[in-house]
Amino acid sequence: MPDKHIIDQLLKTLSGLHAEVLLFDENGKSIPAGFEKQIPIFAELGGMAVRDGWTWMRVNAAAVSYICAEGEDQAAADCVRLAAALAESLIAEPMANDRTDVLRAALREELSGPELEALSVEYGIPMHMDRCVLLFHGNPSVIRDFILVGEEDILVEMDRHAIVLVKSMDNMEGYEELAQLAEAMEQTIMSETGEQPIIGIGECRSSLAELGASYRAAWRALEIGRVFKPEASVYCFNRLVLERFLSEIPRELGTRYHHMLFNRKTQRLFNEEMLHTIEMFFEKDLNLSDTARQLYIHRNTLVYRLDKIQRQTGLDLRRFEDAISFRMLLMLGKAGGDRPVNVR
Repeated sequence: MPDKHIIDQLLKTLSGLHAEVLLFDENGKSIPAGFEKQIPIFAELGGMAVRDGWTWMRVNAAAVSYICAEGEDQAAADCVRLAAALAESLIAEPMANDRTDVLRAALREELSGPELEALSVEYGIPMHMDRCVLLFHGNPSVIRDFILVGEEDILVEMDRHAIVLVKSMDNMEGYEELAQLAEAMEQTIMSETGEQPIIGIGECRSSLAELGASYRAAWRALEIGRVFKPEASVYCFNRLVLERFLSEIPRELGTRYHHMLFNRKTQRLFNEEMLHTIEMFFEKDLNLSDTARQLYIHRNTLVYRLDKIQRQTGLDLRRFEDAISFRMLLMLGKAGGDRPVNVR
């Protein structure tokens, strides 16, 4: 954590820019305190986003995680880039000299190719190996002892809210097995500590130089997953293809399509009980008997509810195409709504 003098120096420098620039930490709190803003979702570290008349950028500068400048034009974007460069140069944390720190720097993509190769040799880290990042968001000091670390795995604490398991894929059969492992660890952590971690699974990569991409994918999985599936705790990047696509649809367009089905006319139809019924029907792959059994209702009651939806909307959820249309319009409501950052 940089001292107050460095932060004050950065704020003083930024005050000279032609546009107002604000800083936010990983929890979405302003630096200094006093500003409240909804932070948009980012596709990647260093990415830009526009929200409510402000241009945003996600950065990697210790205490500062987000920077925004007033405006939506090129000038605002230039201000954000300049502010990010200043923050990262002033608040840069020196890299330590052990194996874990090399992995941390690789995950943050702070090392050049030749430098990374030299360090991989010096610290005995294989440059080429199939690996995947499992990102645990919680209290590292509480959960680290319950993370299963294999012989070729490395556990890396990233900050006070995130710890990464760089998992060797040599004895893993794929993402399904990774997800099962993550779910097992999540349940163990819950039962042993009462802590509820959320876990993002990135993409498998074959080179140490590509681990940063897996780390970014794991963060993306968490950010997208918390919007579309807040009830879950393990999110796999490659399982969220539809959610990733919908999150990139412009908010106004998504809201417009969502309101085609979910509006004042259908407000009474789609009450909490009906939406729960529909979600369970989708979860059970449109199987009437399994859904009725899970909901503890008679099969005819379920048929009556589906008939009611068909009469009022024209969509028969027992038909695959209509079910897909309904599902996407429902999800667009989440993609188009307010989306505060939940994990960084």
